[in-house]
Order: sequence, then C-alpha cells, then structure tokens
Amino acid sequence: MPDPLLAAVNAVMAEVAAEEVMPRWRNLEASDVAEKAGPDDLVTIADRRCELALSDRLARLLPGSLVVGEEAAAADPAVLARLHGAGPVWVIDPIDGTSAFAAGSPDFALMVALVRDGRSELGWILAPALGEITFGGIDHGVWQGTRGNAPVQLRPAAPPSQLAAMVGILGKRNITPQRRAELEAKARHFKALEGVTCAGLDYARLARGDVQFALYSKSEPWDHLPGLGILAGLGFRAAKHDGTPYRPGDNTGGLVVAPDAASLDRIRSAMLD
Repeated sequence: MPDPLLAAVNAVMAEVAAEEVMPRWRNLEASDVAEKAGPDDLVTIADRRCELALSDRLARLLPGSLVVGEEAAAADPAVLARLHGAGPVWVIDPIDGTSAFAAGSPDFALMVALVRDGRSELGWILAPALGEITFGGIDHGVWQGTRGNAPVQLRPAAPPSQLAAMVGILGKRNITPQRRAELEAKARHFKALEGVTCAGLDYARLARGDVQFALYSKSEPWDHLPGLGILAGLGFRAAKHDGTPYRPGDNTGGLVVAPDAASLDRIRSAMLD
C-alpha cells in the first residue's frame, strides 16, 4: 500500500480540487482570467485560490515545511530561494494547463512535489476532470489510479533497445522557428515525436509507458519537479540538454527525461548533438 504521506496529500489535493477548481471549470467569468507574460500565459481565480488552499494545508500536514507556489513566485521571485535549503519544501503548480482549463478542456492537472536537500523526493499529479491521479517517488513506489478504482502500483518497464521503437514528447515553446524545425527534423530517429499536452499529463503518460522520453526547452520547478519525483521511483533519469544535472529551481539549459541513463545519452546524442 502507498505510504501514509502519499495518501494524505492525495486527500488534500482531492479536497482542494473539489472546493476551488472544479466548481470554476467551465464557469469562469471574463474577470476571472488574466494574462501574465502574454496571451498564452494565463492565470485564473482558480489558480490563485487553489494555490492558497494547497499551501496552507500542505504546510500544516508537514510542520516546519516551506512552500514554493507558481503564483507566489510570479509575484515575488525571491520565493524560489526556498528550494536551496536543506529542509522540506512543497512545490505547487495549482493548475498546470491553465489555458486548457480556461477554455473548458479537461486536459489540466494539479501538481505537487516534496523537495528535500535539493532533490524531488515525491510527486503527485491529479487530473480531476479526467479522473486520474499519479503519485509516488524513490523508495515509495509509483501508483496510478482512476476515478472509482483503487490506485495500482506501476512497475518499471525495460526501455526499447532501439531509438526507432521509442515515442517521445517534444516541447516547442520558447524556441525559435529555426530551432523548432531542426528538432522536428530529428524525428526520423524515433517511432514518433508528439507535442506537449501539459507537463502533468505528459509525466503521467511517461509513468505508465505510453511514451518513453520527453525533451523540453523550459524547466520551471512547478512544471517538472512533481513529475520528476514520481518518475525517479521508476528509475527514470533527467538532465539538461548538455548532460549536466538538473537541479530544483534551475530554469536554464532545457530538460531531457528518459527511462534510464543509457537511454538518456542515446536520446541526447540523437536530438541535441
């Protein structure tokens, strides 16, 4: 059975989703939605209310812990410094896929990571409109459940021995058209390269083996630490595009996620060399 902390966070996320997110899904007023950096970077009242509720309840769940939330960090970037301490830090993406949420699509997720000593130790991804939750981490196992069914433990799958049998996810945001074309041309090495849905749903797909790897140009902590914490429990590895380690709070150099170290090297060589 899952660790009690895993189950406790599951319950908190389900409660907050039911109270703050789902009542507003497909019920937003124009005044409930605002732009941050541009028309593709939105925030809604549900994001803000969800983050406040999760921040309060998670901090009480683990006394002495700190919180880094996406919207809090947008308001005060100094919040990110909390990731560099030794104590436990909750990292929250209140709604990953806000544009989809605002448009009435079910393709969004609530995400939480627990970071200790600079490592994403545990992660949770709840897709409430799809009725799916994925959670776990190193030494805890990885679990996935659907609405009305008990979570099932996922097992590590041996990655394909050939790149031509692999399906990957390619993030294309914040790169030039020329760079995008260069990366897309390298799809010939693989069975397929698919686009990003949202990071939360991408990581859930990686966990259950629907896709084998992902390559992103951006690596904000709230987008990736929950999924990386989960995938670490299945033996996945992650690194920047140049092969150096990815650290919590580092948003430079892109991100490659693969089933193991050997696959990571082969994927990097095929896509980035």
